[in-house]
Amino acid sequence: MIVRTEKPEDIQKIRSVNRQAFETDAEANIVDALRNSGIPLISLVAEEGDDIVGHILFSPVSLEDCNQSTSIAGLAPMAVLPKHQRKGIGSRRVDAL
Repeated sequence: MIVRTEKPEDIQKIRSVNRQAFETDAEANIVDALRNSGIPLISLVAEEGDDIVGHILFSPVSLEDCNQSTSIAGLAPMAVLPKHQRKGIGSRRVDAL
């Protein structure tokens, strides 16, 4: 398995992975909306052969407390095709950073 950065030609496969991994299209729609927002993202795929079996998205998040702001990366969603779940694919994508 290879963990790599998303490419433009991966977008439909990524949407399919997110749709299959969750009970609704909500996560797939979130990924599409974030990608289209122009916000800088880190989008990684897990690839086996020619198939994308997993996807993870990191986006910027700001935390504000007591007039102080901290910027971090939020992780969501993380999706793995159902037949590939519980094999450490999600963890490998997080560790890739």
